Amino acid sequence: YVPFGKTGVNVSRLGFGCMRLPYDEKDGVKVFNKEKSVEMLHRAIDLGVNYFDTAPYYCDKQSEIIVGKALKGFRDKVYLSTKNPIENDSGDDFQKRLETSLGKLDTDYIDFYHFWGIDLETYETKIDVKDGPLSRALRLKEQGLIRHISFSFHDKPENMLEILKRGQGIFSSVLCQYNLLDRSNEAGMALAHEMGLGVVVMGPVGGGRLGAPSEVIRSLLPGPVKSSAEVALRFVFNNPNVHIALSGMGDISMVEENARLASDI
Repeated sequence: YVPFGKTGVNVSRLGFGCMRLPYDEKDGVKVFNKEKSVEMLHRAIDLGVNYFDTAPYYCDKQSEIIVGKALKGFRDKVYLSTKNPIENDSGDDFQKRLETSLGKLDTDYIDFYHFWGIDLETYETKIDVKDGPLSRALRLKEQGLIRHISFSFHDKPENMLEILKRGQGIFSSVLCQYNLLDRSNEAGMALAHEMGLGVVVMGPVGGGRLGAPSEVIRSLLPGPVKSSAEVALRFVFNNPNVHIALSGMGDISMVEENARLASDI
């Protein structure tokens, strides 16, 4: 476990990204297997994972429900991350979306609540506005529904720097993409770390692109490795500005392998 910026909590290096939970397909429709999913999440907890990331639209809107079910009995032992899709500049609507997630997750609070996939324009025109989502988030934090305010980022790298500066003293963590194929957010990650934010990485295996066997990728780091995916994860874990690497895991063997790797860093 590592201290998660200045948040005062310790987190597992490996986070469980709950966007690819197991499912069966029936008549062309995905039917998510709640039993297998809960079993996977419980195994991850057994192996020391304590950061679980979900979102309202993951897994055909089933992810939050399944995660909430899985974390029953473990809620005070784990950190729960979910997201708010910023659809407009209304603080009221922001709160309604939060309340919907609280209901699906069957919890009284969110540990790390993200403005979801924002860019600088959205921050300026829909978030940091009068009676908007940012001021409402701060009020909800005072009320205890949100423990930490965060944001996930999809924009030009230089705009991440700008959002971090404007949100100084507000944001506790940032979630951004980073992997061997995309290092564009390194400066933003370094600034976030310097400012005391927790830094969470999504797509550490490049959305699966780095998971296929590759002698080129395998040769980038010294030492014996079992797969190019392992190299990709080691690359992310070895960046001193990264606290958590999120992995979307689809079966227990993947959970066990990734937990083994994270504990070996």
